Amino acid sequence: MTGLLTRLGARIDTWGGTARMARLRNGWPATATAHVKFHRTAKVQYRYLEAGSGRTIVFTCDPPMTIEVYGPLIAAFAAHFRVIVVELPGMGFSATTADYGFGFRETNDDLAAFLRDVAGTGSIFAFSCAASLAALDIASRMPELASHLALIQAGGTQAFAIWKAGRDPKGILAWPIMGQLAMARMAPKRMPQWYGLSVGRKQQIPHFCACAEQSFRHGAMWSLASAYQIYMNQQDELPRPAQPILSVWGAADRSHPEGNAHSLARLYEGVRTVTFDDLGHTPELEAPDLVLAAILDFAGEL
Repeated sequence: MTGLLTRLGARIDTWGGTARMARLRNGWPATATAHVKFHRTAKVQYRYLEAGSGRTIVFTCDPPMTIEVYGPLIAAFAAHFRVIVVELPGMGFSATTADYGFGFRETNDDLAAFLRDVAGTGSIFAFSCAASLAALDIASRMPELASHLALIQAGGTQAFAIWKAGRDPKGILAWPIMGQLAMARMAPKRMPQWYGLSVGRKQQIPHFCACAEQSFRHGAMWSLASAYQIYMNQQDELPRPAQPILSVWGAADRSHPEGNAHSLARLYEGVRTVTFDDLGHTPELEAPDLVLAAILDFAGEL
């Protein structure tokens, strides 16, 4: 019964996916930001932005962030890289088919299809938060897609189990159906609290909130309950990919316990680390120039 309820809960976040895809392609998300594109895979219509030229680096939007807040990052990185910023399945404006189930391998395989089609081979994966699990898995199983991993607020599966428990202490989001309904109701109200907890440079919070509020008004998704219940139910630690790994950490992020900082370096050998004491959960957005310098040094571009 629990499996059935979990599947039904996920359907709340994916219902009417094909019609939603058409609305997004022809509505505000298609024109709100220059150079936005859509790419359809088997289960997802990804919304992404591409700018610059040269070596490819791929950033994943960390919801409730959408592409709209990535302008300064794109401007900084596009001077050195071909930059791709993509919204994850069921998040932002990346709509899914109705049969998408938020499974760990299912999601990673579909994201890998996007990367293969759009980014090509040999990209730098600059994935953030829970998406770092996808980066580790994809890079290990499909090593041709990634040359380096520059992972932001990243950890292994156990670190994210701790993070998930801390962010949902009452277990509301963990309950199928109830969690999805609660998230749909709470999402717009949760943003100021989330940014207040996670952002290091507090003067940027009003801008982040305004962008998120605008995106929600135009139908942005934040399928956090389904991600908690299914995608982040991965139990085993992932094997270490062969690629070089950089762990980027914003120490002013109060959404993670201190013990999660650079947990990748304790889990795997040879992980380089860089810490920004005054930056939070999305250091690449709070100070893109600092993160750019760290990644250029890591990738051997300086």
